[in-house]
Amino acid sequence: MNDEKKNLYFYMTLGYTGLLLIGLATMRLLSVIHDFQGQAFGIGGFLLVWAYVRFMEKKLGISNKEFIISKVIFVVVFSIFTFWFYI
Repeated sequence: MNDEKKNLYFYMTLGYTGLLLIGLATMRLLSVIHDFQGQAFGIGGFLLVWAYVRFMEKKLGISNKEFIISKVIFVVVFSIFTFWFYI
């Protein structure tokens, strides 16, 4: 694997970690405060950032295989942490 791919994967990991933290903070906010307007802003912002990350992935030329693998990992980790917060 060349250095360019390693850099790409590193920054993809950073981006998805940021998305994970934003999503978990939003889910925590939903479970603790129950503020409808805050919930809408949090989920809306999360979806907008997710759309931007996908746009950047397309611009960087990330293959569909890498896209699917990263999304599956993200959803699994997000689901595990979300259920962990509710327990």
